[in-house]
Amino acid sequence: MAERREKSDKAVLIPIPDWGHADLQVQRIGALQSQIEKLEIAAGELIDKVKGDLQKQVKPLQEKINLHVASIEAFAEANKGEFDKVKVRSRKGQFGTVGWRKSTSIVTKKNTLELIKEKLAGNERKMCIIIKEAISKEALAKLTDEELASVGARREEKDVFYVEPDITESVQY
Repeated sequence: MAERREKSDKAVLIPIPDWGHADLQVQRIGALQSQIEKLEIAAGELIDKVKGDLQKQVKPLQEKINLHVASIEAFAEANKGEFDKVKVRSRKGQFGTVGWRKSTSIVTKKNTLELIKEKLAGNERKMCIIIKEAISKEALAKLTDEELASVGARREEKDVFYVEPDITESVQY
């Protein structure tokens, strides 16, 4: 029967008899790290070149996409009555969906920060003010409309157009 040897988790160490040899090992580590650094720099340059090439290739395609989206938006806007008839906000076609989404943003005034400090207390106040003393619209979004009004802000809703292609269907066509 063959004798089994278990693998050791410990690496085989390099014998170092004195400080001079220890210093040589430090030098070798430096040389190896320098090689790694050179490889990382070369890889970074290659990655930057590939990203630059990709950007050049993507730009005209993105411009075409933007043109298609703007054209579809203009068409949908001209035919918005069809959406209103059936009381829907989107329309699904064979290749994807077009329509409008609700987009909510918090609109503040110049004195909203001061009013938050004055009108809100405790955690509610801390949540609405970020450390650099700017307004936290995310926290303000959680307030009621009355609380927003008391600090000089209001909730504003608008329709934001979108196009959501069904990539699988589009490619298979």
